[in-house]
Amino acid sequence: MSDSIPSSTRETLSEDARSQILNAEVAKQASRGWNVQTVAAGQAVLSRNKRIGWFWNTILTILTGGLWLIVVIVRVVNRKKNTLVITVDAYGKVRTS
Repeated sequence: MSDSIPSSTRETLSEDARSQILNAEVAKQASRGWNVQTVAAGQAVLSRNKRIGWFWNTILTILTGGLWLIVVIVRVVNRKKNTLVITVDAYGKVRTS
């Protein structure tokens, strides 16, 4: 119902209310495996390592007599990170990117 009201006429939330919304969203994402990097001023930055497909890497390691293990080690050492930025605007809307 409040979404039908133009944003210019809606009341803005206090910093404490925005902080509570942000903390709840950060806690939800942390339970999903994200690591918290920073939290400040209505914004949080979270990250996690990209997953490695262990099934096929294990099969290929067995089939090649361990030779594929070199590729697996290189992938583990050079793993990329996923980054998630969570922001809460003045009206309490949560945005992730």
